[in-house]
Amino acid sequence: MVDERPDPTPTDVPTSMTPAPTSTPSSTSSLPIADPGPAEFTGEVSPVDEALLGSSWRADCPVAVDDLRLITVAHHGFGGDRRVGEMVVHADHADALLTVFERLYDAGFPIERMELITTYDGDDQASMRANNSSGFNCRVIDGTSRWSQHAYGTAVDINPLINPWARGSTVDPPEGAAYVDREAEVDGLIRADDVVVQAFESIGWSWGGYWNNSVDYQHFSANGR
Repeated sequence: MVDERPDPTPTDVPTSMTPAPTSTPSSTSSLPIADPGPAEFTGEVSPVDEALLGSSWRADCPVAVDDLRLITVAHHGFGGDRRVGEMVVHADHADALLTVFERLYDAGFPIERMELITTYDGDDQASMRANNSSGFNCRVIDGTSRWSQHAYGTAVDINPLINPWARGSTVDPPEGAAYVDREAEVDGLIRADDVVVQAFESIGWSWGGYWNNSVDYQHFSANGR
């Protein structure tokens, strides 16, 4: 598969690092309030406009505002409490992604944050450091001029701090280096063939954890990149 990120100098990927504590609330975002709603999953798809997209969209983006949708879904927090999160995705995949998050909710898989990327002013690094799960963001792949799949709304990152991208000794976000070990007992880790991978595969999306030259444990996309 084609990697989503540029290739740094390869060295061995660390495999036995001690997990760091779970992330603390970032300076740009407070942890969402637990939602006292119904115990069962709830989810909806809504249109978006430029005001909602804010800094995450601009006129030269490869996808039009009308082709994006807001999904609002229930999810479990790291403490097991029920929360409601938001994410912008491509309209063609919005309904299918509702089924993914329903499967994760029913399985009890925890997602620490699911806030709009505008909460972080479109800054992917800040969003990852806060362990924020996100979708659409009109940005290029780091170190290149090529659009990321996130710029099309066809990629989703889940718990990115504890599911980092890694190639050799390079880890992104760097604070996620302690979580490269996939055997660590940490809430919200994504592992091969687990419920998260299976849920995305059920709608035809692929996991970056299966890439050959690097691994992106947080990343799921419609085209495998």
